Amino acid sequence: MVSVSQNAQAALDAGFNLTANLRHADVKALAEEWFPKIRFHYKERFHPIDLKTLFTAPKELFDGLTEPARDALRITISGPLGEQRYNPPVVRNGSDVRIHGGNINVDPTIPGDGTEPMGEPPIDKETIYSHGDSYERSKQLFGASDTMSGLPDPVAGDPRAPRHPVEVRAEMRFLLEALKHELQEEIPNDPLWVRPDDALWGRFDIVDLFFLHPMSPIAMPHDAARAFMRALIAAHENEDTATQAALIGSLDPLFQFNTRAWNAVKNYAFLEFYYFYAYNDFDQYGDWPFVNTHEGDLEGCCVVFERRQLVEFAQGDRPFEEVIGHTIITSVHEEMNDSDELKRLPLGRQDALDDLVVYVAPGSHATYLTVGSHDFTDWEDVLTDWPGLLPTWVKVLAALAALTPIGRAIILAIVLIVLLAEHFIDSEDETVDNGVSAGPGPDPQPGTTAVAKRLFVTPLSNISLDPMEGGDVNIYHAAISNAPASDDVDAGTLARRAYQGWWGGSNGLISHSGGWENKTKRYFKKFLSKGQIEAELIT
Repeated sequence: MVSVSQNAQAALDAGFNLTANLRHADVKALAEEWFPKIRFHYKERFHPIDLKTLFTAPKELFDGLTEPARDALRITISGPLGEQRYNPPVVRNGSDVRIHGGNINVDPTIPGDGTEPMGEPPIDKETIYSHGDSYERSKQLFGASDTMSGLPDPVAGDPRAPRHPVEVRAEMRFLLEALKHELQEEIPNDPLWVRPDDALWGRFDIVDLFFLHPMSPIAMPHDAARAFMRALIAAHENEDTATQAALIGSLDPLFQFNTRAWNAVKNYAFLEFYYFYAYNDFDQYGDWPFVNTHEGDLEGCCVVFERRQLVEFAQGDRPFEEVIGHTIITSVHEEMNDSDELKRLPLGRQDALDDLVVYVAPGSHATYLTVGSHDFTDWEDVLTDWPGLLPTWVKVLAALAALTPIGRAIILAIVLIVLLAEHFIDSEDETVDNGVSAGPGPDPQPGTTAVAKRLFVTPLSNISLDPMEGGDVNIYHAAISNAPASDDVDAGTLARRAYQGWWGGSNGLISHSGGWENKTKRYFKKFLSKGQIEAELIT
């Protein structure tokens, strides 16, 4: 286990920078300008919040309750000393409760601050955040109740009013820089350097997509693919076209280099918008077995930009008004469903801004580009894609079962049951245009269904502390003692965003909370398969 401060030092040593020459202040301006208008269903009970609210909202409500009401919300944890009751929320490793009952904007240099920092061991991938792990608790702590007009039951045009302002987190990633950092394995002449391991770093391992092998059942070895891409990126950044050509020409004839993937990485950047929900209550809107419930639901969308436009804007060679979004991509349920949506935006700036609208399905919080009913489960895709995601032992058992007539009959029966279930059971999301909405710009006027939003932009720009090296604002600065101060960086934000554990206590087949998984790879795969990718956009 490593601490946030250790990861921050490693990020500094590695020159962490996901926005190339684009400054953090410019990323903030772009995120506000290209904030997609969000349309929620009028029945929606849970609306997006930032991670800080997961800690502050329960305490604010809890402090105003009577003791019996408080006790009903307390969380029971069984440990060596028996059952103990904690104020929500809690952060724990098994029965070891590290944080409970408040936020984590903690300064470890202040004696008696009262909460353990979330970014230090034993906080790790097995750590669990929870505010109670139930629909009723989440509804009381975070859920909308009355409608905009004050009625108990929502209808079209009079949606539930959000309990908290809609909060969205935006993150800019230039794809080439994101891949470079994913490929970093060591710092030259520094044997003590350890690659950071948290929810901020990496998670863009796409090297296998660069090597097609139509004539061979065997893919290129992963380590060899990583080494190849490191060399290719270095040659590209040195503008050494001869070395690039030689590298590609040196590939084994069994493999073909995927120039489309290379063009996408070189020429585009993703501005990702993350919508985090305290609870997924899809069972309130759908039918079993295609529904689930769990704490912590990370959804969102991505606006693609041409890298050339951003670089020219950063250099002062292109006005802000001439930076135009290229494509929008959404995320819908599991990636294996292959239901994510993509749309090329109009070429004109105002037309592109007007077309930048996403619709959120109630309960599941899947993000779509149109109003209507959406069949998100295509079992033809699942039956072909999902086996590749299964554990090896499951595949082995399935293969052994298929060797016998009884085993084959069981497998066929399972497939038929699944197909019949999809036919007779509704597995659709519904999106509408008459619920709560949030968009770019200042807060809307009262009396409408438009509500206020808060936009938080994670600083991922040049981490260097040397002004001569173009140092900028980076979230890891919060854990580096001599880093410049910034309003956008604090220890609590870093600890929460870097936290690699579960954002919820739910677990099980249809009730499973996950950690913060950057969606860059998922968006990239969709862009690679369906996007309009130009061969060369950088002169």
